[in-house]
Amino acid sequence: MGRTIIIFIFLSCFGAAVFATEFYVASNGNDTNPGTRERPFGSLEKARDVIRQLKEQEGLPPGDVTIYIRAGKYFRQKSFELTSEDSGSEDSPVVYRSYPNEDVRIIGGRQIEPSWFSAVTASSPVWNRLDASARGQCLKIDLQQHGISDYSEPLAVELSFDGKIMQVARWPNEGFVQTVSAKDDITFGYEDPRPERWQEAEDAWAMGYWRWGWASEIRKIARIDTAKKEITLTEKPGYGIIAGTPYYVLNLLEEIDSPGEWYLDREGGILYFWPPAGISGSEILVSLLAEPIIRLDETSHIGLQELRIEMGCGDGIDINDGTDNLIRNCIIRNIRAAGARISGERNGIENSVINSVGTAGVLAWGGNRYQLISCENFIRNCHIYDFSRWQRTYAPAIRLNGVGCIVTNNLVHDAPHSAILFDGNEHLIELNEIHNVCYEVDDAGAIYAGRDWGLRGNIIRYNFVHDIKSSLSGENSVHAIYLDDCASGILVFGNVLYKISGRAIMCGGGRDNTIENNVIAKCGSAHYTDRRGKVWIDAPYLDESWHLLENIERYHYKEPPWSEKYPRLARILDNGLEQAKEPEGCVIIRNIGWQNNVWLEDGCLGACEGFKLFYRISDDNIEKEDPLFVDEGNMDLALRADSPAYTLSGFERIPFEKIGFIKPNIADLNNDLTVDMRDISVFSDMWLAEERALMADMNVDSLVNFLDFTFLAENWLWRR
Repeated sequence: MGRTIIIFIFLSCFGAAVFATEFYVASNGNDTNPGTRERPFGSLEKARDVIRQLKEQEGLPPGDVTIYIRAGKYFRQKSFELTSEDSGSEDSPVVYRSYPNEDVRIIGGRQIEPSWFSAVTASSPVWNRLDASARGQCLKIDLQQHGISDYSEPLAVELSFDGKIMQVARWPNEGFVQTVSAKDDITFGYEDPRPERWQEAEDAWAMGYWRWGWASEIRKIARIDTAKKEITLTEKPGYGIIAGTPYYVLNLLEEIDSPGEWYLDREGGILYFWPPAGISGSEILVSLLAEPIIRLDETSHIGLQELRIEMGCGDGIDINDGTDNLIRNCIIRNIRAAGARISGERNGIENSVINSVGTAGVLAWGGNRYQLISCENFIRNCHIYDFSRWQRTYAPAIRLNGVGCIVTNNLVHDAPHSAILFDGNEHLIELNEIHNVCYEVDDAGAIYAGRDWGLRGNIIRYNFVHDIKSSLSGENSVHAIYLDDCASGILVFGNVLYKISGRAIMCGGGRDNTIENNVIAKCGSAHYTDRRGKVWIDAPYLDESWHLLENIERYHYKEPPWSEKYPRLARILDNGLEQAKEPEGCVIIRNIGWQNNVWLEDGCLGACEGFKLFYRISDDNIEKEDPLFVDEGNMDLALRADSPAYTLSGFERIPFEKIGFIKPNIADLNNDLTVDMRDISVFSDMWLAEERALMADMNVDSLVNFLDFTFLAENWLWRR
């Protein structure tokens, strides 16, 4: 009966199908063409301008206005920019997308033909600078001879080989060496004789954790004194330099000593490269574009779908303000800066992959913190990994600011520092899986926020954080959820925290944090607190970021809407400022622990006994009992029905099966994570099309018929 009803609905949709407005762009098209499938435009700008003209003359027709981009490589010498005049509407969104089942690559650089390379021979003036292992292996190309002369900022240009970013020549090839002394804040001592080979290097740089294990910086080398074994930088790293800290040196012709390494002589325009494999038939790309590859400026109702954005010196995609714009099913990779920046309202990215980016994966912000108006920008169901390649710290997979961002169902892994950093209010961080981050730092957290009494309304819920450890030795270690420096007013609920080398939940002196319903297993410590506020808030030797009261006064926290939304904050001074510096109002309730080294780690920064004096720790916690995971060996850490956690009154089931990246359902034709009427509408549209009907061939028999619709009916109302 149900299937009959759905078939009836399908036939109704079929009979009333709306023919969407479509334009076509192809790499071999021509802007003098009419933009049809048979005669496509040759540029995205032409399609954009035609839609502008359509809006001005007739207005957008109902239904999607779709720009289908045919397979190919689209090399950008400037951003593809859309502004408010290019906006769609709720009834007529404008969507730029790949033609179904075709690979569209929008590239912020140039392709280098293998035939342009030649071998570096013994007659070359740089022969003696090459490492012995590179002689006979290293190739070169004069970029200027091929019209490539703008190399952006130092260290901005990148090289890819068959889709993989190549390593700028560095020493050591992996890991770090240590500073052996620190003469001052720009000069440090070294031990290995290797720098003696760099006397002709004029553009060498050093990346180091010069003082703290949470602060990396790259600085240019000014000079090398081989007699004194000292390296001097051109400028001071932010916190100066001390002995015994890790660093490496990069951008050295002399350090091309393994396959995949390369160096660009910016002054001469010569690129040197030891390819990882034979170059004949290989794809070699060089990034050049310093602007975002795609930029949406104050647009609304624009979609970017099923595009591959890659090889830019700047950001991948920038959504600047505007509303209801969506990046969906895209791949953003091999980007020197951030994958995407998203501001405005109800803008977001979903079902996408971001990898191999130089700084952050996605930066999202918006709303009004003074009025506590949420932006509802979102990052959902994305796979983000191998980020922070250049900016090793504070360039997370996801960074939030403002009010009301939503981060759900993302898979984040493999990065030197944090996965998620947030500031502001009312953010939801939910159902994400995070692992193998913070692998190179000290005193950091997979999910991190800090130094703000006003971080109220943020929820960290139903996340699975596991396997967090660092190769960098330090006294503070790395943690799962890190509420640093008096971060306050945050709910940490229903998370599964597993195999964390440091603390599962690290509260650095904050107030009014609720730690509830979490499963904590095989961690260094389950919970940590201290009383640092007593000594650091308003300390004269610290910067103004520690003026926590002043920082919330700017939002008029004693007046609506703050006082109504956060009444505990409004009363923070009821017992005086000195008492406000204590970690009052925190609650630990209905958590279960298993095989942790320590359950409650009482830090003594400021003073000891923070748990005893200021926390409310319920008797409804289980410190040391097997939680009875469904299948720990296969990382199914859902709790069995007979878990002792359910003996805790009010303990809620954690929906472990819903955590992480959601695999698509083939019947979800519009990729909105639901099989519903909208998919029937898409199916009816595909039925009427020719080549595009392949998208609806769900049983993969090269036909689109009622067998495919039966598959759709069987998945009716699927949702994840």
